[in-house]
Amino acid sequence: GDAKRAALAEGGGNERTEEAVARGLRYLASVQRPSGLWGDAGELDEKYGDVRVGKSGLCVLAFLGAGHTPQSSTQHSAVVERAIDALLALQDQSSGQFGDTEAYGHGIATYALAEAYALTQDARLAAPLERAIARILAAQARSDDPQIAGGWGYYYADRERRFDRWPRAAISAWQVMALESARLGGLAVPDAAFEAAAGFLRGTFDEDGGWYRYNHDPVRTGSAWPTLPASTPAALFALSLMDEPLDAPRLERTWEYVLTRAPRRYAWEGDDAFVLRGAGNVYFWYYATLACFRRGGDVWERWNAAMQSTLLPAQAANGSWRPIDPYADFARDSASDRSYTTAVCVLCLEVYYRYFTPLLRVR
Repeated sequence: GDAKRAALAEGGGNERTEEAVARGLRYLASVQRPSGLWGDAGELDEKYGDVRVGKSGLCVLAFLGAGHTPQSSTQHSAVVERAIDALLALQDQSSGQFGDTEAYGHGIATYALAEAYALTQDARLAAPLERAIARILAAQARSDDPQIAGGWGYYYADRERRFDRWPRAAISAWQVMALESARLGGLAVPDAAFEAAAGFLRGTFDEDGGWYRYNHDPVRTGSAWPTLPASTPAALFALSLMDEPLDAPRLERTWEYVLTRAPRRYAWEGDDAFVLRGAGNVYFWYYATLACFRRGGDVWERWNAAMQSTLLPAQAANGSWRPIDPYADFARDSASDRSYTTAVCVLCLEVYYRYFTPLLRVR
């Protein structure tokens, strides 16, 4: 209603962004599987496991961002209800884990359900969320090494897959987002978990480069790709949720790092451009949209203009966005199912009013 229209006007959205969101959601609804998830069973990635879990979490977030819940009696209420039921059915009752997946998938699914609970106070979500939160808390790194303590890596300790011992900034950000949404919904999350996470994320700041590190692995930091671009806005956004000021003088170069990588073309330009310049990096655009919106002012105006001028013309006639990067390949996006890429683009274009939802509520 009027509040949403006011938020659009204040944040820099318009009728075109709203139409793009509506078309994107119609597309996502059209490719939801009968199971209630997005993607097909058996799509097990060697590294990420069952990619349906995280991908479906992102799709649920996209519907929630536009106000569609199982209780809203709106166009996509049934879509969201089926998806939530499907995610709940994947949870292991003893461990709290959502499906055969890793920290990305579990964290995103937990975040989506926590947002749904905070919006609806649906009692059936409370116990599954408590189990999922306990899973995240138990996996938070405890170490005397400040490069590890407080963060989260790819895999929880009891999973069969192994990658390495180094926590990541972006993975840690997803866990923080899940925990903070749960707390805003009224569930108990210890302050110590946030304090440790904030300490880890602060420690990823690279004073020389002005950006946040992907991790502290010397092999990574000494390579031609010493960080990945999404790590910086992911850390900024997560820290802002824990009351870190985004206008601190030491972050001036950090914001320039983000803004010089603002979207310019909706196209794949190669590995180096993807990593070093954020070109065609839809995942980086998602986190930067959140962080820049929280920052506000000229930073947000510059980012919003670039984001709209890139995403709006790139939307296909059926409401989807074409997969253009390696992360879409990992998520098993294809010509017939563009759900990961489309969900991320929709989330970017909902940012003007997603702060009505718990995680982005202005406090």
